Amino acid sequence: MSLENFYLGISAYYHDSSVALIDSHGNLVDFKKEEWLSRVKGDKSFPRQGLKELIKNHNLSEKNIASITFYEKPVRAWISVLKHSVKSNPITNDLTRNYFKNAWKSSMRFHFDLSKHFNVKKIPILYSEHHLSHTLSALYYYNEFPCVSVVVDGYGDKYCTSIHHIKSSKEIINLWSSEYPHSLGLFYSAITDFLGFAVNEGEYKMMGLASFGRPDYYDILSKTIKFENNKLTVDTNYYDYVRRTDRSYSDLLVKELKVNPRSPEKPLEEGSEDFQVYANIAASAQKLLEDILFSIFKYAHELTNESNFLFSGGVAMNSAAVSKTTKLDFIKKLNLPPSPGDSGAAIGASYYGFINSSNEILKTDSSKINIGNNLFPGKITSNEEFYDLLFDKISDENNSLEKVSEIISQNNIVATCYSNIETGPRALGHRSLICNAHNANLIKTLSTDIKKRSIFRPTAPAMLKKDADSFFNLEDKLMNCYTHMATTARPKDIALQNIKGVIHVDNSSRVQICEKDSVLGKILTHLNKYKIYAVANTSFNISSDPMVYDKEDAFLALERMGIKYLLTETGLYKRK
Repeated sequence: MSLENFYLGISAYYHDSSVALIDSHGNLVDFKKEEWLSRVKGDKSFPRQGLKELIKNHNLSEKNIASITFYEKPVRAWISVLKHSVKSNPITNDLTRNYFKNAWKSSMRFHFDLSKHFNVKKIPILYSEHHLSHTLSALYYYNEFPCVSVVVDGYGDKYCTSIHHIKSSKEIINLWSSEYPHSLGLFYSAITDFLGFAVNEGEYKMMGLASFGRPDYYDILSKTIKFENNKLTVDTNYYDYVRRTDRSYSDLLVKELKVNPRSPEKPLEEGSEDFQVYANIAASAQKLLEDILFSIFKYAHELTNESNFLFSGGVAMNSAAVSKTTKLDFIKKLNLPPSPGDSGAAIGASYYGFINSSNEILKTDSSKINIGNNLFPGKITSNEEFYDLLFDKISDENNSLEKVSEIISQNNIVATCYSNIETGPRALGHRSLICNAHNANLIKTLSTDIKKRSIFRPTAPAMLKKDADSFFNLEDKLMNCYTHMATTARPKDIALQNIKGVIHVDNSSRVQICEKDSVLGKILTHLNKYKIYAVANTSFNISSDPMVYDKEDAFLALERMGIKYLLTETGLYKRK
């Protein structure tokens, strides 16, 4: 009997560290984000806890690991930033000093950290290019050729934007790239920083805030970053991410905007003068990002003549921009992976090992693939004894979903800690807080009072496909994106009349379409008899915490939130 071979992929040291595992047949069998286990939001450290879980779950050793792939080339990544930092101010540059001081905390220590878990001399260690890892993370889910991949992020290795022409899983050609510091992602993060939100965490807050504003500062910001003659350029006189570690914007940008940067402690209250000014800056940055992004997509089409697009990298999590791509007639299909950022790049890295080490090539027809089956690869060990002490079991697994539907129809909030956890950053039903989307007041209570979310952050509706078609104007070219909330849709009148609590101020909604056989799909099927066609769905966590991981996390979160009901794969529970 031959031993199963596994392909391990690792992303670490920048933000959202993770580890992924693909088997010898090309199946994604496990995935862990380090923050789930460490409970440190955005944990960037080497994913030692996640790796230990994978080793335990699959009995991994030097004997059954075909290769381990890191998601970027560490030396090139370190040197690319250092080079531009030295150019800016070699003597007093805070960023330069920091880079030398913390070199041993960067990806340069990958080999050392890995050696604590395996005898690295006995396992092939591979290094994928950062943007190739992003590209492969999307290609894994949508294996349809030919196509073109667009990657846009802060930076990785030395690249910030890239275009790859994909003719097969082994013929991927890098046609164009933009190098650090000319980055659309770092521009957006710098404005995020200016608005008082945390970089690599608050960009989605800025996207939500942008909906409340007007692009009054567009002309000013457009002087600082341009896409002209098929070249992306950032004027780093306006941005300090090349010089310092404590902020991303420069004094010159502050002078040009004639607005003081917002302190993170200063509240944003809708209706105030400050709120409107900051919303206008956010709206300007959002529109500029969209305009430049469209130019990049257009150039990708000109280079390849392809109409089937893959989109990944951190900027791909900007769902508002994704929805706007429907304006681009040359795009016939746009696919995003469930986790387009750096955590998902671990999946791309493991896939890199698979396609470069295996005689088998994954030949899945993307038109037939059930993306839903690949959204929850992270294996979780249950602890039922823990629940028996803290909860009353009010329904077993045979009728729990019907009972949940009844409870939701009575305007109660239900938390889910159901089987394996979501791969991507958005809750899709396994680690969710759900309630009746037809009750706008209940949604407001859930979002602002219980979750402690900002007023400008919307809550998503989850619906069956038939109901989503009735309530929203769905775009065929984005259809795969709706399964994991990668884009937004425009509501029809029936949605505005019935589920206004999940419609954002800009008349959009990040709708999730649920398969009938998924946990949310089954709940929604039962809810239909109550004439409830959507549930409000938000992640099971308090604002600044990672998503809950296991049942112990779930209980602690329920205590803090004051929520009574918890759904698991073994039944429905009520807090004692």
